[in-house]
Amino acid sequence: MFELVFVTGSRAGEVVAVKTSLMAGRSPECSLEVPDPNASRQHARVVFDGTGLTLVDNRSANGTFLNERRVTEPTRLKHDDVFRLGETRIRVQSRRGQTEAGSDSVFGFHDSEADLSQSIVMPMSELAQSRSPDAADRRFAGLLKAMNLSKDIDQLDRVLEGIIEVMFELFPQAERGFLMLGSKVEDLQPKTVKVRNQTGTQEAPKVSTSICRKALVERAAFLFNDSNPGDFDQGMSIVSLRIRSAMTVPLIVENEVLGLLQVDTTDRARAFTSKDLELAAAVSQVASFALRNAQQLKRIESDTRTKDNLCRFLPGPVAQQVIDGKLDLALGGRTYTGTVLFSDVVGFTRMSESLAPERVVDLMNKYFERMVPCIRNERGSIDKFIGDAIMAFWGVPIEQGSNAAEGCAAALGMQIALLGFNSLAKGDGRPPLGHGIGLNTGPVVAGNIGSAETLSYTLLGDTVNTASRIEHHALKEQVLISQATWEALGGGNAFGIKMPPVNVRNKTEALSLYALRGLARDAGEVMLFLPVDSGGVRCWLIRRLTDQSFIFLHPADHDPAAHPMASAAVEWPGMDLGKPAVLATLPAQNADGCLTRSQITLPDPTLAGLLGPASLPCPLGWDALVR
Repeated sequence: MFELVFVTGSRAGEVVAVKTSLMAGRSPECSLEVPDPNASRQHARVVFDGTGLTLVDNRSANGTFLNERRVTEPTRLKHDDVFRLGETRIRVQSRRGQTEAGSDSVFGFHDSEADLSQSIVMPMSELAQSRSPDAADRRFAGLLKAMNLSKDIDQLDRVLEGIIEVMFELFPQAERGFLMLGSKVEDLQPKTVKVRNQTGTQEAPKVSTSICRKALVERAAFLFNDSNPGDFDQGMSIVSLRIRSAMTVPLIVENEVLGLLQVDTTDRARAFTSKDLELAAAVSQVASFALRNAQQLKRIESDTRTKDNLCRFLPGPVAQQVIDGKLDLALGGRTYTGTVLFSDVVGFTRMSESLAPERVVDLMNKYFERMVPCIRNERGSIDKFIGDAIMAFWGVPIEQGSNAAEGCAAALGMQIALLGFNSLAKGDGRPPLGHGIGLNTGPVVAGNIGSAETLSYTLLGDTVNTASRIEHHALKEQVLISQATWEALGGGNAFGIKMPPVNVRNKTEALSLYALRGLARDAGEVMLFLPVDSGGVRCWLIRRLTDQSFIFLHPADHDPAAHPMASAAVEWPGMDLGKPAVLATLPAQNADGCLTRSQITLPDPTLAGLLGPASLPCPLGWDALVR
């Protein structure tokens, strides 16, 4: 699955799922509308062929750029690529072995060399077609039995056992059967053994290493028969194992050697014949397809389970690195520098007491469905859900160099996403929610924690504990970050209100916290989350664009230009922001629910100094900020 995420411009933050090819441009008739004065009406095409995306410039006036290089010919898009139309940047997101674990051997190998020079050899690529009616009947029956193994490809062990069973049905003289997986004799893994009429406790059966090696190297089926004295050295392992006749057949599919199959007998009077070898080789070829399909299915299931488990705590691309063996998540812990986020619903316990349990679960699931993409879209990892709370992190186990910025962008995005969610609350018959969010940056210990039976990848340490305590002080519509996170964002990139020092549990010194209200993003735009009062109506400023205009989120029936605007941030209330002018009503976004987006200008684009070079002091004490 592919998604396009608007990184800048009036649609910044919107995610568009790609289900078909899209025409991107300024025209409202485009399937991917880009409201940008510097974009052409039909600027570029994003071609979806079912497996991937290709970017094609549509002879636009200002050009189409991919990762800031002009596109001159159709170009395949990759995960995390950013293409630009005018000044609007759009990021591409893709949502989307190990070998089998060895088992204890049920039989062993005998390393004595056998003289194979007089053996009957039939290359697998040159199987003869039998002309004997009886042989044809047996071939047909054998092939049917082998083909029938495909019904069990979801059970690899059943396919392995079924191959031996088919050989025993076709060859009544077979007393022992062995199936080994591997392409080299040194790598062979005994998987299945069958002994006809076995009684009592017997020594584990063995096969000849030299026979296995020759069959694998020459990719040929072998018939061993001691009726010809020249076939075997009487002092070798074949005689010591009392084998009088044996067939060894490699299991091959499209030049890939999967393993070896061997049946043998100690009864010289019932020796295998060349016709038997022909049948065994033909049946083994058919059975090999069922075996390979079963192996591939098991690998896919294993990789899918592994990736699903990894994606619970890692972004998809990082999880894929683990699966591909490019990243090692060893048992135990390692120290990283990361950013940790905690959020929880304010007043959840009191609210849940008035709702039926099933309604609480349904409400939380819908809430999490809105919040998780905000974290994922900023390359964050979900550590766990704790009741109504979320713990997420960035910079672990791969440091991208921007973990604090991505964590803070996710937090602001979560506050914005909750606005659209709450706008639908009345129509859905549910209460509106408010959440507080806290972030901290610093050293964390991350790794697989738990017992041998139950492990989970998680973060531990003082940075994590402090992030949780910061969140406990965050109010509705507020993102609190630590001094360490503020500094990690870099000078001029974070905008907010410096809170009074606050004492938290298990900390000897008071914490310096900031209420984050803005974050510098691409192309000089600022991501915002500032509640405002507009003529007694609650509205929100959510972005400042490069031209110093703002994106304003408000109820559909409200006229932004009719009233002066004042800050309604809980830590910075009542600050006059002036009377806006409306430039345009913007295309609706699914995430906005019943709210409307307008593009406006304000007399002071710094918002009374909030978007200035230094943080503003909070005019209130903590005693006036009741959670």
